[in-house]
Amino acid sequence: MKKWLKRIAKAVVVLTALGIGVFAGSYWYFSRDLPDVEDLRTWRPPQGTKVFCKGGVVCAEFYKERRTWVDITKLPEHVKHAFLAAEDADFYTHGGLDYLGMARALIKALRPGSRAGGASTISQQACRNILLSQERTFGRKMKEWILTPRMEEKLTKDEILNLYVNTINFGHARYGVEEAALFYFGKHAASLTLGEAAVLAGTVQLPHRINPLTNVVKAKKRQKYVLGQLARHGFVKQDVIDAEMEKPILLGPRPPPEVGSYYAEEIRKQLVKQFGETAVAKLEGAPPAGPQRAAKVVELGEKAINEGGYRIEIAMDVKLQAAAEASVKAGLEAVDRRQGYRGPLGTVEPAHFKTLQPLLEARVAEAGKRKPDEVLVADLGVLKDMKPPDEPDAEEVVDPDEPIPSFEQKLVRAVHVRPLTEGLETVGWVSQVDEAKNTAAVDLISQKAQLAFASLGWARSRNDKGQLGLPPKNISQVVKVGDLVRVRIGKALPASTMLEATLAQVPAVQGALLAIDPTDRSVVAMVGGYDFASSAFNRATQAKRQPGSSFKPFLYASAMAEGRYTTLTQVNDAPFTVRDPYTGKKWQPQNYEKGGYDGPLTLRQALTESKNTVSVRLIEAMTPQTVIEFARRAGIHSELPENLTLALGTGEVTMVEIANAYTTLQSGGMFSDAVTLVKVVDSKGTVLEEHHAVPEQAVSPAVAYLITSLMRSVVEQGTAMAVRELNRPAAGKTGTASEYRDAWFSGYTMDYVASAWVGFDDHSQLGHGETGGRAALPLWLGFMKAAHDGRPVRDFEPPPGITLSRVDPATGLLAGRAMPGRVEPFLEGTAPTAEAPATGAVRAEDFLLQDGRRGRP
Repeated sequence: MKKWLKRIAKAVVVLTALGIGVFAGSYWYFSRDLPDVEDLRTWRPPQGTKVFCKGGVVCAEFYKERRTWVDITKLPEHVKHAFLAAEDADFYTHGGLDYLGMARALIKALRPGSRAGGASTISQQACRNILLSQERTFGRKMKEWILTPRMEEKLTKDEILNLYVNTINFGHARYGVEEAALFYFGKHAASLTLGEAAVLAGTVQLPHRINPLTNVVKAKKRQKYVLGQLARHGFVKQDVIDAEMEKPILLGPRPPPEVGSYYAEEIRKQLVKQFGETAVAKLEGAPPAGPQRAAKVVELGEKAINEGGYRIEIAMDVKLQAAAEASVKAGLEAVDRRQGYRGPLGTVEPAHFKTLQPLLEARVAEAGKRKPDEVLVADLGVLKDMKPPDEPDAEEVVDPDEPIPSFEQKLVRAVHVRPLTEGLETVGWVSQVDEAKNTAAVDLISQKAQLAFASLGWARSRNDKGQLGLPPKNISQVVKVGDLVRVRIGKALPASTMLEATLAQVPAVQGALLAIDPTDRSVVAMVGGYDFASSAFNRATQAKRQPGSSFKPFLYASAMAEGRYTTLTQVNDAPFTVRDPYTGKKWQPQNYEKGGYDGPLTLRQALTESKNTVSVRLIEAMTPQTVIEFARRAGIHSELPENLTLALGTGEVTMVEIANAYTTLQSGGMFSDAVTLVKVVDSKGTVLEEHHAVPEQAVSPAVAYLITSLMRSVVEQGTAMAVRELNRPAAGKTGTASEYRDAWFSGYTMDYVASAWVGFDDHSQLGHGETGGRAALPLWLGFMKAAHDGRPVRDFEPPPGITLSRVDPATGLLAGRAMPGRVEPFLEGTAPTAEAPATGAVRAEDFLLQDGRRGRP
């Protein structure tokens, strides 16, 4: 017995020594290179960059973690107590580690089927959030156990609590109690009520699941737990808690929709490159030019913009940006409808939908409301692939109170819930098709909507070759039971519980719009596509496309600038074959209306009707290089083809180039780079850079006025007559690239210059008849109507160097007193001096010319 006791004693001693050794070794090993907790006294989390638009409005933020620092000592006691009650009621009495809690968590983790969770004090969580990571490893936990007591020695409890409430995650990309209060309740943290503070304190356990917007039922349950803990630990009297228990959670107003995503991303990329290149240049042993250096530039640039706390001022006008986005959206949807219906997003068999329906109904019922009377509906778009998110939230395994979710539960969790408003677009499930009434019922989970066949005339199908079929004859040719379809919600139907709806689809066609204020060259609006979330490619700045005939104003202006041509110079509109001396190829230019030629036309008539033959004859006489030099002065810097096809706009350009070049014409020939980034201020208030327009005379004011006058005829009598709806002087030019692959309209008033483009990213054809005037002009016009609302009407004033003469439009000569005429602008010294013959008289030298034009109006 003694021998066994001795053996056991020796074993205990050995094991104890071994354990001490292992612990000491582990402590030494994991203590290496740990951060100094002393720095936490003055530590502040990285601050994101705020972007301000015109008028001082914050219109974008760049951040790694979205937060606003707030001092816990300036918050009400009940806010501080709520976090203590929820997470660590003994915070002010323990030394940083809760050993009993750690033991309980360990025992629980060893039980079969249980999942690890809990046991972290507020001090541990603060340490983990700031000094360590969220990875679930033994090494990280050891470092946490070492660092937490050190932090407790160096910092006061209030300092630790302050770090905690400013670093924790509250879901929806909000970090810190101030950002959470603003997002969920629309108020500052200092104004939180007891119930609201309890909601936020309860959210941090599982921010992706328990937040009051995602699941108000779970949030209420968790809030009650926190309120109970507040009473249990004596933070708040029981009668106060009892009064709070049954109050509903009332969320703050819904944040306004974001505008300017394309614009903000353009600024962000510019700054990332700029800051990154500066940072890399300062590195010792920086990588040479190549992929590694480019990656380092992005890495350091992203860090600077997301954590540097900069204040950025940009030229965007929020109101005009919203108008531009709405106009692009409406215009592209109109084009898309003319191209037919691409079919349902997917299908869900009725039997399968029946199993999902209770879960979907619960999902909608549990979602938080921003208004007490708000009605929520489900967007079932996620069901089209029948796949839940590939990766669960990193913290999902911590939820000890629920079983592991099923496939269907994970799928339904990913379903978005939206507030029901007139005009809302959402995805629903076709539950019934009534061929007798020619209607279909669409299930939105909490509501039902009705599709009427009368609204589906556009929904023509396409065959395998992409050819458009005949209009549908009944509703069953468009939708079937089980289809997942996108609908736009209208008003409630009379004497019915159903909502009116129309079929919708996200356009396959893309578009862009860019608008400039010519007074300071600021880009007031920039839209790079239909939807930034689905495609971040900015077609206003990144895409190079053929402008078609919208390039012709630079050709005509260069011709008049040389003094060889006036607005009334006649050029023959007739078929001809030319050997392009620059390419050596024979070529026969054709007008848009093949076979339609009108003989001799003035430059004004030729541009108004966009005659290709006249443009080619002009550039042949002028030379492409002359036109390219003029376009360069106006602001087009992309490489342009040095051949005769340039006359038809075959050179690929960006929208920002074409819009800025039109601005040069609008502003009397003054060129300056377009301004998007106005000012960069660092976190200390130092202005790092500032940008303003630096105008220089690139084109004579008189020539700019002449081409403006010609483009006014395009608007008043030619391919862009829809612009007359503005009810104010305007000038512009349509453009349609070969085979309808690009549609443009660029133009201006005295107040704004704008350019609009429509096309497919893969350069597919838009379809016959989809010209600049039909496809792109509505985008421009919709924006311009909104931009000019309430503005006074202003006309273009002739500058010095312009002579106004009353002429006979038919001959280009001065009109006699007894004959009708029109006031025409000319460069000084180029106005006609001879008087036109009286009505009915023909000069001998014009006899054959006039004879060939008999019968023309």
